[in-house]
Amino acid sequence: MVAHPPIIKYNRMKQSDRTGQQSSKHKHGLPMNEQPQSIHERDSETERTRPTTSRRRFLQAAAGAGIVVASGGVVGHAAADSHTNTLPSLRRNGNLIETPDGETVELHGVNIADPKRVDVTASVRGKDAVQTIDLATDGSRGWHADVVRLPVQPVDIGEHEAGTGPEPPAFDESQLQSYLEDHLDPAVERCGENGAYAIIDYHRHRDIPWTNAALGEEVQLFWDIVAARYGEMNHVIFEVYNEPQGNPNYGVSGQELVDFWSEWKSTAQPWVDTIREYSKNLVLVGSPRWSQMTFGAVIEEFDGDNLGYTLHLYPAHGPTTPADYDDFVTPPNDGGGAVPYDDETPAWEVTPVFMTEWGFDYDAGPAAGGGVNEETAAGADWAEYDPDYGHHVTEWLSTRPVHSTAWEFDVLWDPSMFTRGFDVPDDESWSPYTDGSIPEYVTDRPAEWELQTGGGYMGDTVKQFLRRDPDNDGRIEDVTGDGETTIGDVRRLLNNRDSEGVQTHAHAYDFNGDGTVNAGDVLALFREIY
Repeated sequence: MVAHPPIIKYNRMKQSDRTGQQSSKHKHGLPMNEQPQSIHERDSETERTRPTTSRRRFLQAAAGAGIVVASGGVVGHAAADSHTNTLPSLRRNGNLIETPDGETVELHGVNIADPKRVDVTASVRGKDAVQTIDLATDGSRGWHADVVRLPVQPVDIGEHEAGTGPEPPAFDESQLQSYLEDHLDPAVERCGENGAYAIIDYHRHRDIPWTNAALGEEVQLFWDIVAARYGEMNHVIFEVYNEPQGNPNYGVSGQELVDFWSEWKSTAQPWVDTIREYSKNLVLVGSPRWSQMTFGAVIEEFDGDNLGYTLHLYPAHGPTTPADYDDFVTPPNDGGGAVPYDDETPAWEVTPVFMTEWGFDYDAGPAAGGGVNEETAAGADWAEYDPDYGHHVTEWLSTRPVHSTAWEFDVLWDPSMFTRGFDVPDDESWSPYTDGSIPEYVTDRPAEWELQTGGGYMGDTVKQFLRRDPDNDGRIEDVTGDGETTIGDVRRLLNNRDSEGVQTHAHAYDFNGDGTVNAGDVLALFREIY
């Protein structure tokens, strides 16, 4: 298996070495006594139209040859030519993810909308869930997702009103079994067939605080059934809880922060333990503040093996430069004195971090990616305007061992990467489950989707970020990671051919095939491109 970490190692400065004054904002991007608008409107079914200009980095096993070919870090990807579902299991080693053979893997891909939601509304979306996964993993069409996040919503399992946070339990065992058989099984299977890992995400984020006892019982029921069903599948990753909300406790540090994190750990540890009863697979743990307390893993990790931690960040939430993002996942010390934890180390240095949601959308609300729009950001007192969010976040992901799934590979949920490439009414009033039948806008599926590009839309940014190995030969022609192969890639390799990142993963940059990386490979890359 090949693995491709960033070619330029980032030497993180200690806080005392950084220049510049600290912002008046809290280091995690929020005013001390304010909380951001919930990212709740992301999965509404509110339709709108907008102007458009309209990587699949397969992780695959070549079963016959017994050779696994996988993509790794964000400077590149390798791919096989045919689909297979023999992906290797994943194991944590420190802050890295590895295969059983010890090869390092970095995963980057996308979220689709809730598989049931997509299936029951396929006639207005233009694709069902399996067809959506097919596009996201279709290298021939320029899409190279090697992981697909599948958000499983209680609101959809129990068929409640869209956009609500139903009282727990939101579903019973029979409803969950039907959901799995009819919708999640096909989606999980197709991910494996297409050489992509599948993140099964228990996707609650509305109205009900994570301290609610009945909610805890619902989560236990979910994982008792789901982990047992998929726990032996190598390509499945479990995400315990999407975005715990309620009592965000912003602005605390020191022992108060330790106590708050301990409360979350004591609440969620039984859910982690339930998954572990059925599976040794990788488990991702969210955190309060809509999974923005990733730094809690530095304070105290959850009990158990093979764990990673999630992060959700959209524009307007504060970070811009890579150093800002590092600060965001580093435990805060608002008082500046002694604290009972390491306040200088970002989470990604001690544990695997998965940024399972990121994205932007000029037309969306401030909490759903609209912070790239100055007017939208100005409309929320907690929000910051960041027109270059797409560049900032992909630069961070490209220079840190952080995994990611962009939100949202869809035409309706915000922030969305596509619009529908077929006629729809100007005024749409349908709603799944509670408002009659779903209209038939398109019967010949899959229908075309139009990628949203430029002007504050994320489609082309995500597509370029996921694309690193244009000819799928396992070598990284797109060294800079900008979606193109140009003289700039030759120069980047020339300047970094002796770096630790390149020399450690020489297979990815050995363009002349002599087993080493040197000036000869720079020349070979030049000749390949030109």
